[in-house]
Amino acid sequence: MAWTKEKILMNIEALMRSKFTNPKQAFDFYDADKDGFLTKSDFKVLLKEAKVSSLIRGLVAEFMMQSFDQNKDDLVSWDEFQEAIKESGIKE
Repeated sequence: MAWTKEKILMNIEALMRSKFTNPKQAFDFYDADKDGFLTKSDFKVLLKEAKVSSLIRGLVAEFMMQSFDQNKDDLVSWDEFQEAIKESGIKE
């Protein structure tokens, strides 16, 4: 099975729809230390739950950080997360 960007997004969207009622609930759940930001480690947990292969999970988490983290502080804020959801095509 090839792990394309589309397949990964589909898996993430399926996880979000099955587990959460809205994106904010998902953001708060994966914000492990409850500081209002997602880290690369938080994304790895999300990807694991979305059944993304452990072989590429670190690379995908790094790509998500680079894509979502607009101010390049190695953290993804709620505002950055919302913007990334809009751009990804995941429907709320």
